[in-house]
Amino acid sequence: MKCLVVNIMPHGPAYHFEPDVRPDIAWEKPDGTWVGFWPREWPDLLGEAVLKCSDAYEWEVWQPDLRADEVYSRTLETGVTHRLFPAKKQDYRLGIRSQAGIYSEAMLARLAEASALPMILHLHGFRIPFYGEMIVRCGGKKRCPIFIIGHGMSIVPMSEMRGLHRPLTYACLLLEQQKLVRQLRNVDVISAQSEFARRETQKVFRGRTELLTMGCDFDFWVPVPSIERKQAARQTLGVRSSSMVFLATGNFVSLKQFDRLLEVFSRLPKPHDFVLLIAGHGDRASTERLEALSRSMAAEGKAILHPYVAGAALRDLYWASDVYLSVSTGEGASVSVMKAMACGLAVLSTPVGETSERMRRYGVGKLVPVDRYDEWKIAIEGILDKGLPPALDRAVAQEAYDWPQVARRFISVYEDLCKEYFGSQVGSHV
Repeated sequence: MKCLVVNIMPHGPAYHFEPDVRPDIAWEKPDGTWVGFWPREWPDLLGEAVLKCSDAYEWEVWQPDLRADEVYSRTLETGVTHRLFPAKKQDYRLGIRSQAGIYSEAMLARLAEASALPMILHLHGFRIPFYGEMIVRCGGKKRCPIFIIGHGMSIVPMSEMRGLHRPLTYACLLLEQQKLVRQLRNVDVISAQSEFARRETQKVFRGRTELLTMGCDFDFWVPVPSIERKQAARQTLGVRSSSMVFLATGNFVSLKQFDRLLEVFSRLPKPHDFVLLIAGHGDRASTERLEALSRSMAAEGKAILHPYVAGAALRDLYWASDVYLSVSTGEGASVSVMKAMACGLAVLSTPVGETSERMRRYGVGKLVPVDRYDEWKIAIEGILDKGLPPALDRAVAQEAYDWPQVARRFISVYEDLCKEYFGSQVGSHV
């Protein structure tokens, strides 16, 4: 008998990143506006990987949407069903102060119906106010197993107290910590993507923890097949064959520190032959700021601010590059770094997330402090002057991050949960 895995997303579709572009899946509303989603969210991709490896599960992704006026649903070619639920903004009181969040009564009602079936409730993320409502409704009566997938660094409230000298903030975090500990008593499993995140999780949760990352497709993300293919990718970008190309990708948000990266590269000595290639998107203010910071280097042919792309177009950017840069202030396990490792690129990274832990373990790449920007400059100059640091062995990366490997690790947890709650006939191969 199949088990339904319901993945509840903590946020709505990122309409503000591409305000003039309809999502890949979209519906027009009676008033002429539209709602929709992009099927590249982590729950969709994880579901695709799990369904390829096992026929014992059904997979649904539920996403709250402030634009939705009813429930919208589409089953993708992968077998994953993605639903948008009407939602509204709501203030939650986690401590003394209130905190803005999202709330969907329609989603809670649908969850009550689904929990009568053999179901695993997946919650994506940590410290999400709306999830507290779900945990109370489902976990309190132990109707179904609850599995939280940790994303990012999973910092718990008490860890934020370090160095604080504001009594009110301290009290807020303390109260949130106490409430979080109580809620998580009803959770069965929490996964973390890095050892750092797992240690954080264990400060508030005494149940089962697993070290599980997301992944990428190692059949698609491969080293550039030839020097000719590399040169062709560079020619499309207008990049010289002699230049060392540094690539960074992601959303234009402060976490990624792309502004700092541009400032560091702008201070490199003129004779160095390099191109800094940053690809992604963000809101208008963030995009305009990066455009302004990159303008002078772009005029010299040393910086490119590239629009968001995916699939083969994104792979071409990796193939055109020599070094991948990940200078984020916080990551769980950077999938963009995983793709770089699959493509055989050297990586320069801040010491955050599972991919940096693996780099340190195998003595590859180059690690730089999160906020010591002069050390970034020294490290980048060292690469330009002395050559590339070693890349992680691709076989090691594939064992850790290829989607089939990742999916099997999740399925092992699902099988244990199904056996505990529903018996051996549920969640077993049919």
